[in-house]
Amino acid sequence: MDPAQFIQGRSRETEIRRDARGRWFNGADEISHPILARSFDGWVDRAEDGRFCLSNAINWAYVEIEGPAYFVKDVDLRPEGIVLLLSGDLREPLDASSLCQGPEGALWCAVREGRCPARFDNHAVSKMSDQICEDDDGVYVRIGDQTVRPPEVEDPLSLGLEKR
Repeated sequence: MDPAQFIQGRSRETEIRRDARGRWFNGADEISHPILARSFDGWVDRAEDGRFCLSNAINWAYVEIEGPAYFVKDVDLRPEGIVLLLSGDLREPLDASSLCQGPEGALWCAVREGRCPARFDNHAVSKMSDQICEDDDGVYVRIGDQTVRPPEVEDPLSLGLEKR
């Protein structure tokens, strides 16, 4: 069956949501199956209209996301740069130009080809402790042979909206 025929007449709206702690729900019911939750974590993306969705090779549907679309769980520090380990077991190189600081001082970046915001968790930041420095001009991050000064942004959740 053609997938387009299967979804014809159906809505892409859902009651699926993820809270700021990373827990998935369908309406009031928590989605506790670990493989499904991990899959959902890796399928977060932005739809053409800028709303968050779950998107895989077969289909996509709108979801509500509280907090960042992705969490940077770990980092792989390499001489040529930093590789991020994201929620959903995704790996991708850090786009240093997307680094920023949220109002609370947390480190953020854009992932999924710049479409989605990701927040560094404590483990990832502590692993980068030798790369994160501060001087009279503020915080900077050493990545390979470059120095990046992540600007402070008011709303890091809007990272990626300009890519749509």
